[in-house]
Amino acid sequence: MGRLAIALGFSLTAAVLCCGDNGAIRPPISDNQEDDSDQPTTGGGSRGPMPPVDAGAAPVALPGGSAGIGFDDLRFSTTLSLLLVPAGRTGDLDLLDPSSEAVYPVGGFSTAATYTDDTFGVTSADEGNALVYAVDRTSSTLAVIDPRLKSIVARATLAATPGYVRYVQPTEEVWVTEPGQQQIEVFTLSGTESTAPVHSMTIGVSNGPESLEIDVSRKLAFTHGTNATVAIDVVGHTVVSSWPNGCTRSRGLAVDSAQGWVISACEEGLIVVLAEEGGATLGTDTVGGGVDQVAYDSERQRLYVPTPAVSGMSVVSIVGMGAPKVVGVAETSSDAHCAVTSGAGAVYVCAPSLGELLFIQDEY
Repeated sequence: MGRLAIALGFSLTAAVLCCGDNGAIRPPISDNQEDDSDQPTTGGGSRGPMPPVDAGAAPVALPGGSAGIGFDDLRFSTTLSLLLVPAGRTGDLDLLDPSSEAVYPVGGFSTAATYTDDTFGVTSADEGNALVYAVDRTSSTLAVIDPRLKSIVARATLAATPGYVRYVQPTEEVWVTEPGQQQIEVFTLSGTESTAPVHSMTIGVSNGPESLEIDVSRKLAFTHGTNATVAIDVVGHTVVSSWPNGCTRSRGLAVDSAQGWVISACEEGLIVVLAEEGGATLGTDTVGGGVDQVAYDSERQRLYVPTPAVSGMSVVSIVGMGAPKVVGVAETSSDAHCAVTSGAGAVYVCAPSLGELLFIQDEY
């Protein structure tokens, strides 16, 4: 499935072309009309959110998605060169090749015939050592997936309803957030792919944990409390720091280990960059409200923030010593709240009521 992306900018006629299942070129969502946008804000976000522009967002269909999918967490595996797309009520974890848009569904998760805006079934996944680990929020289970076989090869029962799952490379563990119990459940892995992960311990996180990211080089994990960013020593399994982040309610999270930044996104629309060492606030800017999950490209130092309040995806450039600056907003669906990037400005945004992803090429 080919794709041609033409520049997304302040003054543009957007066109993103991609092929449908029958090989014919399908038209973009864009109405091919130029949309006016305001000038970028400076760090600090003294004005309201920028209006979205027509970015030519192109739909990427998912198997069984037409009835809607309650998306939550999206990831990209550089090892597998695949997007990991937990497709909620469909019962599938979809493995999506961004080079061709081929989708390989892995079944075996909880299913539902109808869609609501609540998350259901498989909601989060991560890759480690060429295996994929996914959590089913409905059955409270952790699944191990062999992407070569496109099947689940092992399962473990969780202590509580899961939020997010992450592979922790320094300790070769899998961590699962369990917000209802204010804890992270830690699993050890065996030497065989088909052996289920084994519960090891839990790590308490007050008023959390919300989101979870790992800095492999510093052997730290980062998560959120309600209005704090929390650092955890992954070897010692202990909370080592908790810094106020200015959020009324903390949501999305990203880490740039090369720059030493932790980026917190607040539900009310505040973007905050903190220093990994000491937690000092390096800069802030604002987007529209309703922020949930974000995507970050460390090579381009770009944060992608789906912003339901303006039916757009804010493109935030992290400049200088860590100052976030909104450089544009691309139109999305009104309920888009999660995103993933495979690099080079290629961004996929979830569209829950449509049950599909929207491809946007960032050319800001």
